[in-house]
Amino acid sequence: MRRFVPHVGVLPPEQQGVWPSLAPLPTLGFVLYGGTAIALRLGHRPSLDFDFFTDQPLDQTALFQQIALLASAQTIQLAPNTWTVQVAHPSPVAGAPGTLVKVSFFGGIDVGRIGEPELTADGVAAVAAPEDLLAHKLKVVLQRVEAKDYRDVAALLRSGMSLTTGLGGAATLFGTSFPPAESLKALVYFVGGDLATVDQADRTTLQTAVAAIDPRAGLPSVPRLASALIA
Repeated sequence: MRRFVPHVGVLPPEQQGVWPSLAPLPTLGFVLYGGTAIALRLGHRPSLDFDFFTDQPLDQTALFQQIALLASAQTIQLAPNTWTVQVAHPSPVAGAPGTLVKVSFFGGIDVGRIGEPELTADGVAAVAAPEDLLAHKLKVVLQRVEAKDYRDVAALLRSGMSLTTGLGGAATLFGTSFPPAESLKALVYFVGGDLATVDQADRTTLQTAVAAIDPRAGLPSVPRLASALIA
């Protein structure tokens, strides 16, 4: 698996402290997705939690055996193929209480992938490909109204990714449950939630990318590389 140097410095100190403890996850079939994955690739913003996906059924026993930090974790959500915990890490400030870090594990993710995940240079995490991260974010903006998702999409586009290809990738991964036109509308509708905090640079990036898409043209065909999220 190819490696890249992650922007670990954008993570808050408590997340940086938890980071090394997550090193067994690639061997358990987990891949990092979500805002933290994008932040580690681009360094564009801090991110406050970890979202790990696997195509395999969620195996809590294996996680307990391999991740020592989970022994003292507080479970905040437990459902079939979903486990979200808060893990404690001693505060970097001597004498101050530890800060909790949210870590989520999602199993049975069956949409596959369109890109190749890469391992961080320190070997801690397998991180989803930018193509997959963009495709997932283009669906997420239809499911919730949070400024961080708009910032993430804008950062991915500024890094050189194509919005049209991202839409095609989302269509490949999510099929008819993903309406491309609605995703485009959402990307330039900055009303509701905390969307007023999306800055002008990000708004311009999104508006320019959406305006450049010809609604008469079909989406590109983006192949699904594999059903397994990690080889």
